[in-house]
Amino acid sequence: MKSADEFLSDIEGFRTPEEMEVYFEEKKREIHLDDDYYQLSLLKKGLFKELLEEFYPMYCFSRSRFFENNSKVKIVIGNQGYDGLILKQDGTQQKFELTTYVNGKWEFEDAKRLIKNGLGDTRFGDGKSLKYRSKEYLKQVTESFKKKSLKNYSGVNLLFIVNTFWYFEVYDNSSKSFIDELINEIKLLTFKAEGIYLMVLNNQDVSQIDNNIYDLSNV
Repeated sequence: MKSADEFLSDIEGFRTPEEMEVYFEEKKREIHLDDDYYQLSLLKKGLFKELLEEFYPMYCFSRSRFFENNSKVKIVIGNQGYDGLILKQDGTQQKFELTTYVNGKWEFEDAKRLIKNGLGDTRFGDGKSLKYRSKEYLKQVTESFKKKSLKNYSGVNLLFIVNTFWYFEVYDNSSKSFIDELINEIKLLTFKAEGIYLMVLNNQDVSQIDNNIYDLSNV
């Protein structure tokens, strides 16, 4: 089995938004051409977890209206209290802590099924209504974000990430009401942070990220 960490050994360098795109798209191309890397990415082994849960969101952020011209961005591996850095043209830096609700156990088991059988499991096979699932998902996401309100992130920006695709867009339903509710829930929380952003991922093209990112710092 090949090494995910060797494959992504250069993931941490500062890059422009254009360089972030080139790096991500090239790695994605290589992953889909190699069965070993493809399986490692499905299982989120080694640095594949950081590629998907940190590098990709920071790449998306670098394409948003909140990213200043002539800045560079990188992810930071480790437990230093933040996951990403933005280096501005004047030399100052912005720190970002990323938070995503992930049903890790289900995703890992489904990845193993996909590797073994060529097909994943039905994500929802319990017969519950879409409305019920979305309410449960809202509760789970809010609880994961709430944990950040219990810590001191002075000098650090919080980037909350939520994926709505499997709950709405896959059924051709809009996630707008869900996002509105989530924003209202976030507003009820008090954070010790430099800034607060919400990013919605729903299989949209990165060029459309401005439609799905919200600055909640002053709301």
